[in-house]
Amino acid sequence: MSKEAGIRAVTVVTLSLILVMQVAGCSLIKNVTGGAKSAEKEYAEKVFEYLKNEDIESLCNLFSPKMKKTHDLEKEWEEFFAHMDGKIESYKSIKYQNEGMGKDKNSEIYKEHYGVNYTGARTTSGAVYKEFGYYHDVVNRNDPESEGMTVFTMKDPDTGTWYTVGGETE
Repeated sequence: MSKEAGIRAVTVVTLSLILVMQVAGCSLIKNVTGGAKSAEKEYAEKVFEYLKNEDIESLCNLFSPKMKKTHDLEKEWEEFFAHMDGKIESYKSIKYQNEGMGKDKNSEIYKEHYGVNYTGARTTSGAVYKEFGYYHDVVNRNDPESEGMTVFTMKDPDTGTWYTVGGETE
């Protein structure tokens, strides 16, 4: 075997190993994080069903204890639905606008959160909401009272006005 053929063989083997490691590495990452994101996707689908049915009681139950104490969530949901142009019926996809997870030195999760947006949320009247979603603190060991949904927002596609349920408290 010539020196040039040997270099080619080593290069091909090295590139093949790198490719295998990249593919296996991505699969490993997906397997580790897929569980949490998969659970959030199920949560998001449940939230959307409650929205479609305008199930205010179930939506209120998803909020964190802190939001339940500081907001009149039932009233806020009633106002929220009153500002929608029609009843929500579908969405194109779920986007995770903001997500994060923190683990301590023992690999215990101490913080996990998701910001979820239902892209192309459509109502029965044909209105399409580009900004329509929520923030969810799944785990917050530093502030367990904030675990749960903390805010739901929508931006009126015609006026640009934001409507929220829950949110920051003073």
